[in-house]
Amino acid sequence: MSTRLSRCLKAMQTVGFWRSTENGKTPSLELLHHGTVYANQLQHHWLSMRQLAVNFGHIEHTTEMIDQSRFSFTHSKQFREQFQQLRQLYPSRAKCPTVLKHQNSMPSNSKSNTIFQHQSNVTQLITDFFVEPHRGLEHFYNLQRESKIWWMRYSSNPSRYAIVPYDCHADLEYCQAIDIKAGFGEAGEVTVEQLSLVPLPAGNDFELPDARTTKMQLPMVIRSVIELEPATCALLLDGCDHGRESRSLLLNRVLAPYQCGIVAMQKTEKSSTELHDLCVHMVDVLQSARLRLHFIDDQGYSLVKNKEEMTQRLEQSDYLGVPYVLLLDERQSLTNGLMQLRSRDTQLAEMIHISDLPDYLLNIFRSF
Repeated sequence: MSTRLSRCLKAMQTVGFWRSTENGKTPSLELLHHGTVYANQLQHHWLSMRQLAVNFGHIEHTTEMIDQSRFSFTHSKQFREQFQQLRQLYPSRAKCPTVLKHQNSMPSNSKSNTIFQHQSNVTQLITDFFVEPHRGLEHFYNLQRESKIWWMRYSSNPSRYAIVPYDCHADLEYCQAIDIKAGFGEAGEVTVEQLSLVPLPAGNDFELPDARTTKMQLPMVIRSVIELEPATCALLLDGCDHGRESRSLLLNRVLAPYQCGIVAMQKTEKSSTELHDLCVHMVDVLQSARLRLHFIDDQGYSLVKNKEEMTQRLEQSDYLGVPYVLLLDERQSLTNGLMQLRSRDTQLAEMIHISDLPDYLLNIFRSF
């Protein structure tokens, strides 16, 4: 592994995103608190992506699931039961095309990752697209493009993502498959998503009416599989491996585990009650707006006495990928309600009035 990526792995461990242990030449990673918070955000965005017919939630893995190959899932008991539930419990949504989602806990597929391994089971985010048979390849190519763009959108280096053909066996007629991989130069690559186009078994059990013509037909299924924890680690490495002089973690501001922090400078020896009250009010305002606040010192804000302490707090926020920090000044903020909004990416701060929050911040995040 390159020295650059080794430094990234150690940096992410130092600030509490993961725990790393040596396993031969390939480190083994386990997500810690900050990493888990980030993974939860990635999972939330996966749930909200694309129009959804049914979300079957989390399904505990069975021996049958572990034994499934990439193209044999259509013959499993679980897949058949989900399809029948779609038709029986959600008849108005049981049309072609339609989308089903569920999550599994499974052993990690170490072959799809050459940079690191994951220590425990991984959460598979599974999306099944049931599409018209005569448009199967068209949908498959469109989904490849959409999925790649989705990963590029949340990356600090969009050029590292590539669509790589998967070698299907010759006897798998009509099957198609690709992997979306994040490349890290000579260090290797990580598979962040697998897409497979698979025909359904013949018969009436899997027929759906066409949404336009209502004619019954046997759809094809396109399955997307994202291993949440390895994909999370890949995005974190991507945010660290940005090649800039800054040591910031450049996480997408919508997906970042924490969107804003609060640091207040006290000018007097003993901080005033008014400054504490203002900080508490700002915490309440940001949380009421559902902005994810970085809880510094377990209280949602941090009081500093000098510029050195301020610099330390800002560096800590940058290492955690916090996009914005509100800088309060004991005299100015209490006198006229002005404060500074400091950007992680530019290292610059702009003046803003308390009355403009939280709408100003919300507009920034909505604009992405």
